[in-house]
Amino acid sequence: MNATAGRAQAYQIFAAALDLPVGERETFVRSRCGSDSVLLPMVRALLGAADSELATGALLEAGPTIPDRGGWICGPFRLLDALGSGGMGCVYRAERTDNVPQTVAVKVLHAEVTGGGSARFLREARMLARLEHPGIARLIDVGTRDGTGWIAMEFVRGSPITEYCEAGGLDIRASVRLLLTVADAISTAHRNLVVHRDIKPTNVLVTQEGHAKLIDFGIAAAVRDSGDPREPTADIGRLFTPNYAAPEQVRGEPVSVATDVFGLGALAYRVLSGSLIHAQAQSAVSYLLAVTQQDVEAPSAAAAAAGRHDTARQLRGDLDAILMKALARAPARRYATVQDLAADLTAYLEDRPVRAHAPSVRYRVGKYVRRRALALSVTVVITAALVAGAFIYLVEERSVAQARNAALLRGQFLEDLLRSPDPNQGRRDITVAELLTAAAAGVERRLSAEPLVQASMLGLIAQSNTDLGRYQEALTANIRQLQLLRANGGSQLDIGRALTVQAGDLRAQGKWPEADAVIRQAVTVLRPLHSVEDLCAALDMQAATQSHTHQEQSAYATYREEIALESQGNAELKNRRLQPYYALADLLGGEWGRYGEAAIYARAAWELARTTLPADNPDRFITETGYARSLVNLDRGAEAEPLLRDVVTRATRVLGPDHHDMLISQMSLGEDLIQLNRNAEAAQITLDAATRLQTTLGEGNAYALMAWNDYGIAECNLGQEQAGLAALRRVEMWRVRTLAPDHRLIHSVRTAIGVCLIGLRQYEAAEPLLLAAAAALEKARGPDFRATQAAYRALRQLYRVTNRPQQAALWAARLRVSSRS
Repeated sequence: MNATAGRAQAYQIFAAALDLPVGERETFVRSRCGSDSVLLPMVRALLGAADSELATGALLEAGPTIPDRGGWICGPFRLLDALGSGGMGCVYRAERTDNVPQTVAVKVLHAEVTGGGSARFLREARMLARLEHPGIARLIDVGTRDGTGWIAMEFVRGSPITEYCEAGGLDIRASVRLLLTVADAISTAHRNLVVHRDIKPTNVLVTQEGHAKLIDFGIAAAVRDSGDPREPTADIGRLFTPNYAAPEQVRGEPVSVATDVFGLGALAYRVLSGSLIHAQAQSAVSYLLAVTQQDVEAPSAAAAAAGRHDTARQLRGDLDAILMKALARAPARRYATVQDLAADLTAYLEDRPVRAHAPSVRYRVGKYVRRRALALSVTVVITAALVAGAFIYLVEERSVAQARNAALLRGQFLEDLLRSPDPNQGRRDITVAELLTAAAAGVERRLSAEPLVQASMLGLIAQSNTDLGRYQEALTANIRQLQLLRANGGSQLDIGRALTVQAGDLRAQGKWPEADAVIRQAVTVLRPLHSVEDLCAALDMQAATQSHTHQEQSAYATYREEIALESQGNAELKNRRLQPYYALADLLGGEWGRYGEAAIYARAAWELARTTLPADNPDRFITETGYARSLVNLDRGAEAEPLLRDVVTRATRVLGPDHHDMLISQMSLGEDLIQLNRNAEAAQITLDAATRLQTTLGEGNAYALMAWNDYGIAECNLGQEQAGLAALRRVEMWRVRTLAPDHRLIHSVRTAIGVCLIGLRQYEAAEPLLLAAAAALEKARGPDFRATQAAYRALRQLYRVTNRPQQAALWAARLRVSSRS
């Protein structure tokens, strides 16, 4: 039994023992623990602490001394002053050491992270980098030092939400509105399969501008040391935050979305009433006893007991009901999701019925009257409420009940997904990929009675698999989602969105014709719906498939349409223009050789990304790579190199070493080094990129073939013609098999093969190959295209080494000035 599982079982036995008379506890504990030499002392220690008047002191003395890490170097950061300490670690203000002006908050974890746990810690922490929300402090970097894990986060200049509300004198309604922004941030995390675990005032900071930021997303499951030998009485205070943790959390049981519902409820209780839940619990053990054995006091009663009578009056009724539901001891009695809790808080602000209340006729009519009191006389309102209002509310109740039932099913399914254990193996260290596989297998069985809810869950599974690069798994879930939507009256908007996702998965697998057919359907569905954002996303995908299926002019027009639509939208939509800017640069340069125009669009995308995206945003990596490639196309490789190296470093840290976006940037760096005649380094970099891309995306994937092509060129330039030729012949085989006979990429790789043949002195084989390639490339893309110029250079070289100066001069004259050396 590992330590975490042992603690959970110990807490469960401990909680059950507390319900028994003191004289019966030992017999009960022995019957439950049996001869387990680890479990029995744990439970006895907990019971002893619960009975001891010195419980608080014992806990304080039991924890190990936390060393001062000031001055430590963690990755690119130097730790400065400590900002505070919590259950998982100590937080420091830190600054970068690489001349980049950036202040961050670095949490140094208490627990040691070693062996396989280190790899898991890094992998799971990187998943948090995907959380993009204005109310969530970004994860910037993560790593380990001497077995100690550390996490660098956005440094938020603000005060805890409780201090902000009290100092600013916020009234109840203003405080509720602020709490709703926190709820939206938590919901975003849940949609990305992340539970916060530790919602409390010091983890919700409010800036001077009044913006709430949720900080310190916990990854406790990834950092706990399974070999931790400490007794539970020394560990309780580190496993949860008293007065905010849910009952299942203090028992050491798996956390879920319901745990965050409780945490948000406890936070709202403190903000709105001014009191803590179970305020009488002054230690971790006493809180454990209280939260597992007693219901929370109504917030209005807590406010009244503290002399805040006006606050108590405002809390009575709806807010009491909302918070008591969120803080129910049993997770099943709480709101199914944070969205449901937020919906009731919103209903309170809008003076509509809240679901936490028993829906009596008197209550609903009262709400109806108050909402319309300014517009109608009291007599008319009461008459309308009694005669017509009853029917209105019956209809409303039925639709709301259906929606609520669907939300409950979604919440239960997501809760089960987030619980983590594998029921077949009894595991608690299940990976996200395994969770998604298990979820996909169970969704048909669990949600067969609600096909549209099932479809929504399959959409979540598909998108999550896409984010993890599991494209075939994503496609399987997506296809089933679309079947359910079409067969059960799903909305056209949902169908259009699902088709766009499917096209993206097909594109990622290099299945361009299939992706083109699917995205055409998506655009047809979305165009009449007036959802500009969704239409732009589909147009962007359509243009990409058009550019890869020999429809370059259509792609150009589609990108321009997308830019025009986004330019007319709000600020957020306008900022999305960086993607079509980047794509137009790639189209103009990569397809047509119009490198000057391409550089203009590439720079526009790069500048927009720098002003709108964080430095570690994956979309920014793509845009910066595109700008660097435009510099390479203009023979400005020396300028491109430092940018590409920086992108590769950041992308590796955020996305991991095997993500295809990072590998494409790495491949671009290798191509740049070839231009700079640093072929030994280029060969090493492109070989690594080619191998990983092939493993990730498949042997015939277009990006993998591009990397193998660059590797072959670098080897041939180094005089290792046999190795280079083997790689290039394989690229040629795949391109001939998958592309049109006259595709430029076929003739491009044949040009590289011709160069290798020259190095092997196989001149008679090289000459016809190069002449055919030069003619085909010139016809397809013109004389200034980079691949055409490469063919010209190879022919000049061929005729020079075979002592035919006149022919060499003819081909030299066709080279651009910058390419004649």
